Amino acid sequence: MLERSRSDKSPLTFVVTGCNSGIGLQACKLIHSLSPKSRIFMVARNQEKADQAVKDVSDFVTTVPFFEKSLVPVVCDHSKLRSVRQCCAVIKGHLQKESDVVGHSVGIDVLCLNAAIFLGDDSEPQYTEDNLELTIQTNHFAPFLIANELLEWINPGARVVVTTSGLHAVPGTSFGNFQGVLDQESGKPRTGFEMLDGAPYHHKQCYALSKLCNVAFCLELNRRLQERGAKAVCFTPGLIPTSGLFRHQKLWHETCLKKQVAGIVETEEWGGILLAWMATSDEAVEVGGLYWRAPFGISNRGGKIPDDLYPAPVNEEANDLSNQQKLWEISRFLTSASCPTISSIVG
Repeated sequence: MLERSRSDKSPLTFVVTGCNSGIGLQACKLIHSLSPKSRIFMVARNQEKADQAVKDVSDFVTTVPFFEKSLVPVVCDHSKLRSVRQCCAVIKGHLQKESDVVGHSVGIDVLCLNAAIFLGDDSEPQYTEDNLELTIQTNHFAPFLIANELLEWINPGARVVVTTSGLHAVPGTSFGNFQGVLDQESGKPRTGFEMLDGAPYHHKQCYALSKLCNVAFCLELNRRLQERGAKAVCFTPGLIPTSGLFRHQKLWHETCLKKQVAGIVETEEWGGILLAWMATSDEAVEVGGLYWRAPFGISNRGGKIPDDLYPAPVNEEANDLSNQQKLWEISRFLTSASCPTISSIVG
């Protein structure tokens, strides 16, 4: 299926965050097996996890020749914006060195922003060294900064793939005019907030809001990439009980058992194939700015990729242009990202 989904078989350069477990690891295995000459920057929280991910992928693909430097471990702790910048500097250093050797620019063909966290039940707000709530920094602000730090290295015809969640579309999920993050007196973004919408903290709603940010960010990024001839798309892999995303969920096994009985969960293998398809197929980026999904539990009912995938409507809050631009400006301000301002929300 994946072999037929891409017409151009030439090697590509991938950057995949959250690659050491779950669908990120599964996708890297598939991509490497299909295109062993392609380079994958495998981004994980620490060196041990990044090195192990490279080993796992190498061990999985034993039927093809190993190409030196095709798998590159990179460290990126999303809870530290300085680590995000260091990660991007490492990637850009590799690309610059190769560009100098070959005599022309070598950039990124596929950027997969896949890493995420979902804090446990009854958790209190946790803050990073940047004084941002842990969930929203890990799931949105860090990916936003990665995309902007690497933007100049995005090739024409490239794609950015954002992993989001169907929870972004749950009724009632709203930015709430960003009341939580905008200072009431100055109107400027501030750190130390609990929830973007100003509501009392709740771990699940905080996660849903971070996924709403993913979609709005993807749509705005897609517009900005047009001048480079590139596109951004997003997708939900569905509910995957075995994913490392839920490592903080103490009550998760009981919850997932009920979901499994209800037939609405997916497998890691399904999610990995879906991410690999989003990263490599021609169809996934025929139109930029789309949100892809499949029916609940389809992987356990003989579902096939891409037959059972479809572009779905997104939350109206994420689809609102003013919200997309306001979120971009807030994110630019709080991460000190080097990108042009697009509104007067933030000076």
